[in-house]
Amino acid sequence: MNTDLVALFAETFGISEEKLLPEATLESLGLDSLAVIEFLFQIEDKFGIQIPDQANPPRTLAEMMQLIGPLLPAGKPAV
Repeated sequence: MNTDLVALFAETFGISEEKLLPEATLESLGLDSLAVIEFLFQIEDKFGIQIPDQANPPRTLAEMMQLIGPLLPAGKPAV
C-alpha cells in the first residue's frame, strides 16, 4: 500500500500503522461513512486529484487504495 496514504490515514484517525492492513474494514477501524467521505476529500486536497463520486464508499483499505491508486500522480502508486 502507498506509504503516504497509510501515514495520512494513521495521522488523521490516530490509528497505528500496524493495524492498517489491506483487508481491514474501515468500520472495524472506527470510521463511519461520513469520516470516510471526509478523508477522501482530504486525499483530493493533499494529492491534487479528483475522486469520482460513488454510490457506495469503499469498505476496506484495499478498496480505498484501488479507488485512489490510478488517480495519484506518477511515482505515487497506491498499491
